[in-house]
Amino acid sequence: MSKVITDEARALIDAGLGTMTIAVDKSATRKYASAIRFPNAPEPRYYDADAAAKTKWGGLIAPITFTTSIPWLGPILEKVNPSMGKYRVGLNGGQEYEYHAPIRPGDVLTAYPKLAKLEEKPRDDGGVMLVMTLQCDVTNQNKEPVLTARQTLLRIYGPENLE
Repeated sequence: MSKVITDEARALIDAGLGTMTIAVDKSATRKYASAIRFPNAPEPRYYDADAAAKTKWGGLIAPITFTTSIPWLGPILEKVNPSMGKYRVGLNGGQEYEYHAPIRPGDVLTAYPKLAKLEEKPRDDGGVMLVMTLQCDVTNQNKEPVLTARQTLLRIYGPENLE
């Protein structure tokens, strides 16, 4: 029997939680490229069309970590949090990014966030640790997959948080 995973939360696993659309702007990718290389100059493949055309990507691409700026976690947590009760502490359990194709300036991305998994693990103090896996599949304007992002969140529930 589950101590913190409610039927309401369980019903959200793999359920569609809406979509969000993100236009990838050339100036935004250049600013991001500059920020991650500061004080050095950004790599030309992110802002110089002629230099980028000579790369294996054949044109401008967004820096690979640009996708960390997609705000996909909020819609999931807004739906999940009310059903999970008060917890003692929350921790980041890690991120995972699986890239399927380059993201380019001018792309229009559609993000499909979802709650992928909930798992409880017992703790020695009588509480539980909730392992929550969130996932976002992202496609471009051609409906081609470009990214699968996963975020693991850990929530520690002490005995005082359990009913």
